[in-house]
Amino acid sequence: MKQRRIRTLLGILLTLLMLYPVIQNNRPALLQQLEYDLYDLRLRHFAKGDQDPRIVIIDVDEKSLAEQGRWPWNRAKLALLLDQLFERYGVAIVGFDMVFSEADSSIDLKQLSDLLQDATALPDVGAFLQQLNPDQRLAEAMHNRPVVLGYAFDRSDRELRVGDPGKAVIDADALLDQQSIPEAKGVIASVDALHSQQSYSGFFDNPMVDSDGVYRWVPMLQRYEGRYYPSLSLAMWLALFEEHQVIPEFESDILDEHQALVALTAAGQTIPVDSAGALLVPYRGGQGSFPYISATDVMNGRVEPEQLGGTIVLIGTSAAGLLDLRVTPVSSRYPGVEVHANIISGLLDDRINSRPDYTLAVEIIQILLSGVLLSLLIPSSSVMFSTLFTLVWSSCLIGFNLYAWESLFWVIPLGYTLFLVLILYLFQQTTGYFFETRNMKLLAGQFGHYIPPEVVRELGRKNEAIHLSGETRDMTVFFSDIRGFTQISEQLTPQQLTRMMNIYLTGMTRIIHQQRGTVDKYIGDAVMAFWGAPLRDEDHARHGLDTALQMLSQLPELNHSLVAAGLPPVSIGIGLHCGAMSVGNMGSEFRMAYTVMGDAVNLASRLESLTKFYGCPLLVSGDLAARLPGYIYRRIDRVRVKGRYEPVELFQPMGEKALTASGLAVQVEGFNRAIDCYRQRQWAESRSLLQAWRAVYTQDSVTQLYLDRLDALENNPPGNDWDIIYNHQQK
Repeated sequence: MKQRRIRTLLGILLTLLMLYPVIQNNRPALLQQLEYDLYDLRLRHFAKGDQDPRIVIIDVDEKSLAEQGRWPWNRAKLALLLDQLFERYGVAIVGFDMVFSEADSSIDLKQLSDLLQDATALPDVGAFLQQLNPDQRLAEAMHNRPVVLGYAFDRSDRELRVGDPGKAVIDADALLDQQSIPEAKGVIASVDALHSQQSYSGFFDNPMVDSDGVYRWVPMLQRYEGRYYPSLSLAMWLALFEEHQVIPEFESDILDEHQALVALTAAGQTIPVDSAGALLVPYRGGQGSFPYISATDVMNGRVEPEQLGGTIVLIGTSAAGLLDLRVTPVSSRYPGVEVHANIISGLLDDRINSRPDYTLAVEIIQILLSGVLLSLLIPSSSVMFSTLFTLVWSSCLIGFNLYAWESLFWVIPLGYTLFLVLILYLFQQTTGYFFETRNMKLLAGQFGHYIPPEVVRELGRKNEAIHLSGETRDMTVFFSDIRGFTQISEQLTPQQLTRMMNIYLTGMTRIIHQQRGTVDKYIGDAVMAFWGAPLRDEDHARHGLDTALQMLSQLPELNHSLVAAGLPPVSIGIGLHCGAMSVGNMGSEFRMAYTVMGDAVNLASRLESLTKFYGCPLLVSGDLAARLPGYIYRRIDRVRVKGRYEPVELFQPMGEKALTASGLAVQVEGFNRAIDCYRQRQWAESRSLLQAWRAVYTQDSVTQLYLDRLDALENNPPGNDWDIIYNHQQK
């Protein structure tokens, strides 16, 4: 037992040590990587895997570069691309996953040739150059059209300021200023000629790449010069619904001391974010989750109109040479433009997983629960059971985690808890093996099993071999223990406690042996004995009851011996029941015990426990009382004990009828009549009879119990379905 406690305490200590980094948000790098990997695994498992036709990526791919020339293109070509998208194909909105930070001074030779051929006179040089200006041409193509330009924030010490990021979606906000939203020092935006033609723009840079370089989180906001600007995907979402405002939502902590950002409301949609304003990208699957159309095919009108009509368009690149490939949970070479597409798709479907602040509390609870359960169960269980329980518990953790992901859209960290389960399992099994090996060495040479003396004598008398394998017999089983033993033992030295137990157990065991009983075992201060095996005893019920009555009658004398030895007196409780039970030699090749098992044994143990509840030193079952009508019994209660549905009648034996004074017999009869009246709802008569009993036995707790029940029933009369059976929930 001590070794189990040591293993349990060590397991709980290990749990607390591993919990500390979680609370401090400072997990070891290896375990953080495990968390990343498990997140990626769940993301890939639950990814839809289909293609979303609502969002189309116009790809500046290798084919486009081959036909239209190397990048960057003359912006007149991009103007042509926009004209085709809106006029020929009727798209809903276009977003550029690129920035035009410098003026385009190149000349489109085809455009120049067309202008010269159309000119009827020598053109005005200024007007002619204005017509050839690529930025002007692109600006005209963007005019009064839902086009969103991209830009990038700069967080370096250079504080670059190229262009204007456009309109902020949130002005200065005191609560937002307290959040850990990324803050930029500079910006690289498109030239003013283009910026002035559109109302929406958004950043496409990501300052929140995880430590392993993977794009899992993307900020929806960045702070710049005290105001808050949207990401490209958020800006496109606003432009799609012609909205300009984003409303932050906050939640208070338990102490109402800190307000944490939990969501952004944009165009009627609640977007779950963390305190840094970032969301987990809802990847639909690997590359190709959205239709890709080559930019040159759009410019040349080679695309079927139904592919683009009414769609959300993102213009980006998948060409390797243009360096817009990212590492994501679904691919190590993933076009950056498709990250924005996944976010917009998730907003359209309202399927964005989040990791709210309270998921930390959920993780702490599952870590503590795992640590406590494994630390308590494994030290007291077999290797097979503990292994099975560990697997079942791990499956429950994984199942709950997957349910939270799929149904609640919660991302609850899992890797740290599973690692703790594995470590605790290995730790407990290792320490268990160490203690077991040590115990085997200490116990070498001692008895490996115990057989009562009665079994030995019977074996000596039999000519044939006696089979000690299990069999079912009708027997009587006995349980007793010392009341308040824990408090008594705390007041004694180990030597005094040993002396007290030797005196007590010797006296009690002698009575059991005198009544032909077999002492099954001593369980601390408790004694378990039975009658009817190994020697058959047709009078086992009487022998058991006589043993109990003799113990109670001889207890004062035994207490006198204890006091004489300087030890405290004791009081005991006894439970007795008879019935069918299994009896035989049970155990292993290392330790055997001739013992009894079964429902009847469990019931006797419950009866002994109930003596504390009713304040009676001895309780027997109705089955035993029915077999021994020659005794006087006080009816105590009809109950259901914990773990058993069938009710049982409880009686307190008062002695043999032949040896009991007639006055006591009359008093017991009156008490039993009170119980009968109680069960028949004759509560006034029951109360009168109970008070007559209490006038003689003033300290009887059973009488007070029934008087309390009568008070409750009279104040709140029960219905016709009143059940007289009392259900005990404690063992």
